Amino acid sequence: MGALDWTDAAKVNRVRVLMVDPRDPSRVLGELKGVDLSSSSLDCGYYSDTRTSGKLAVLGDGWIRGSMLRIVHEIPEWGYSNVLGTYIVTDDGARRDAGAWHYDMTLQSRLYGLSTDRLDAPWTIAANAYAETVMRQIIDGAEFYDMVGAPNVFRFKAAQILDTGTSRLSALFAMTNVSRSRLDVSPMGAVTVEPYVEPKARTPKLRIDLHSSKGVAQDGLTRTTNWLTMPDEVVISYKWTETTSGGPQGSQSVQREIHGSATVWQQGHQHRSNRGYRVTDFIEVRDLQPATAARAQQLAREYLERDSGESIEWQLTTLYLPVWEGDVVELYVPDGQEGYTGIRKCLVKSVSLNLGGAMTMQLTLKETSNVEEEEVE
Repeated sequence: MGALDWTDAAKVNRVRVLMVDPRDPSRVLGELKGVDLSSSSLDCGYYSDTRTSGKLAVLGDGWIRGSMLRIVHEIPEWGYSNVLGTYIVTDDGARRDAGAWHYDMTLQSRLYGLSTDRLDAPWTIAANAYAETVMRQIIDGAEFYDMVGAPNVFRFKAAQILDTGTSRLSALFAMTNVSRSRLDVSPMGAVTVEPYVEPKARTPKLRIDLHSSKGVAQDGLTRTTNWLTMPDEVVISYKWTETTSGGPQGSQSVQREIHGSATVWQQGHQHRSNRGYRVTDFIEVRDLQPATAARAQQLAREYLERDSGESIEWQLTTLYLPVWEGDVVELYVPDGQEGYTGIRKCLVKSVSLNLGGAMTMQLTLKETSNVEEEEVE
């Protein structure tokens, strides 16, 4: 099968829901019938701790209670089949109407199951232990979970303790944070771990062309930006108290202060001369080494450089495209304000996928030029 043409609006989508053994995700128990796909959806978010969730509307008592649900997307004429996700059911609220039972099922990723599983005793991480080893032990203790991939190599220099009551998911995030890695979940329900790669360094998966006559992107595009609230000045303030000795009044406490500032270049569009007002990011630091005005000014310049990247997001609706949170795509904007047109390289920040009919997707795309590293988890 050659390259698939996702701009083909004539393709016929089919969605199947399979029931899966919660103790063995590879074992399919049967197909769930009676799903109202028009009232069912899947969501995912790059900055969501559990990454993906969903809801299913089901008519009848076909669900094997406790089984996981695997959502499969098929395009029969292409011979195409792809697993969208494997979910645990966390709510199966029911109502009886016209002599039949209707169920509204809440779906959560398997990461959610790790968020509700808490350590029943303190967990000691030995000095020289590897983050990967700790992660695999955490996963093994959860039962029925698998981990695919590995974090960046990180070795603890000193012993650490995970407190009683810490969720296994929080413990896993602690390991990925120290190793600068990314935690996620595979469509088959396995926990995935891989070294973090900045979105701006990733290869785009596909291009969404708003100028295309194929009509994959529906009419209506929203842009949001923080340029009107971006600081054009950063002020660093460091205060401390010194005790002086001698003099007629004896020892005295005297408060000292050092400050430094930095301002964006005048041509920058957030500069006060172009925006009509100043936005100051005032930062009080607890320590400054060395405690000099020059160091305070240097720190102000560093903070200003960090805050000077404009955050741009786009929201649009498309027909189904094979993208998910964490993917990188190109968005072609044919017209508009200067500085916001042309090819925009974006991180797929969130997706809301309607499982019925044409399977429309509501996408939130964040330009990769300002995806903050601290937002990895």
